[in-house]
Amino acid sequence: MRNTPSASIACIARGLFAAAGLIGLTALTSAHATEAFPNKPVSMLVAFPPGGPADVVARAMQPAMAKVLGQPVVIENLPGAGGALAMQRLLSRPADGYTLIMGSPNEAILTPLALASAKYKSEELALVAPVSNHPLVVMTRNDLPYTSLEQIIAAGKTPGAQSLTFGNPGYGTMYHIVAEYMAKATGAKVLQVPYKGATPMLADLTGHQIDMTILPNIGASTQLLESRKIKAVAVLDSQRMRNLPDVPAIGETQVAKKSEFVYSIWIGVMARAGMPPERARVLLEASQQALRSPELIKALELSGVRPLPPQTLETSAKFYADETDKFRKMARSVELVPQ
Repeated sequence: MRNTPSASIACIARGLFAAAGLIGLTALTSAHATEAFPNKPVSMLVAFPPGGPADVVARAMQPAMAKVLGQPVVIENLPGAGGALAMQRLLSRPADGYTLIMGSPNEAILTPLALASAKYKSEELALVAPVSNHPLVVMTRNDLPYTSLEQIIAAGKTPGAQSLTFGNPGYGTMYHIVAEYMAKATGAKVLQVPYKGATPMLADLTGHQIDMTILPNIGASTQLLESRKIKAVAVLDSQRMRNLPDVPAIGETQVAKKSEFVYSIWIGVMARAGMPPERARVLLEASQQALRSPELIKALELSGVRPLPPQTLETSAKFYADETDKFRKMARSVELVPQ
């Protein structure tokens, strides 16, 4: 059969389509190759000054995460507005996994409820990997005459007595809400003094400008307790902490409703919601491998911190949703009003 002009044209067309397909497949394969994640440094935001719990955990995880990811993990402290500045920085960037935050319920859930200027909702964020759980500790200046939580509450209930000043790292933070709830439940009077982070607040506590605070025992607070520049009077947990063996747990005290005063705060790697699942899994695996590093395990154990068990993306999402519901109820219980 002879080739007609039409047959020749059809043959040429088929060849062109095949070549185009091959070129397209090559381009697609090349694109996937260049889209390996991550292929540039990853930014890890911290919403509070250096020395705070989130900063300590971020810096402890940084080397191991960078090794697993094959890219630098750059920590950037961006304090202010109860963590809203860092969160708004995160949400201003694409949901591509290159900007993360070492977050907590404070800035992710409570700050949008406490500050009118925080123009975001907790649902805009995703918890990639819960990292650690930190029991809260009631701490006072070292010259305060009270040596127990019972004595502090009694002093706060004395008619005509001046209110004890209670420092917190920011209005609407968990530490502020827990203190307000305890004061409301026990009838003790306290005067809240908000700060822009734990570091300046602890400076005033050591300088006797304020009477007391509630914080996790990690980082700067641990160092100040060890040097006796401040003192701990109670651990708001069901058991004593390993690095505070002489400080009673709330369950050992005579405080009324003590079963309601068990509080801890989690810290975890968070991102903007909507990140591609395959990238989220890469970051989850890097976080979990970092948590298995001997150096980090030792650092957390010495601080009395409990590493959280490994999670999937699905269980992390459920945990975050449950925590959001819990903290919103806490905020309502103390009638938290946006300012």
